[in-house]
Amino acid sequence: MQIQRTIQILETPNLVIDQPSSFAHKRVEILIMTLDENEPKTAKQRQTPPPQLAGQVKELGDVMSTVSAADWGYE
Repeated sequence: MQIQRTIQILETPNLVIDQPSSFAHKRVEILIMTLDENEPKTAKQRQTPPPQLAGQVKELGDVMSTVSAADWGYE
């Protein structure tokens, strides 16, 4: 598989891209995407437990001290 990537600013709705001769007589896939950096980035949706589990969990002690600090990557 060969890939040719180009980023261009379009001044008109027409686009001509010269391809290498090795692409001749081959099937190609063409993807066109806008690279607008002004678009708002969607924040990751925070995961929440199912409502039917509410009140079902009980902490039985200090869960952080059950594993050494090295296992958490702090040492």
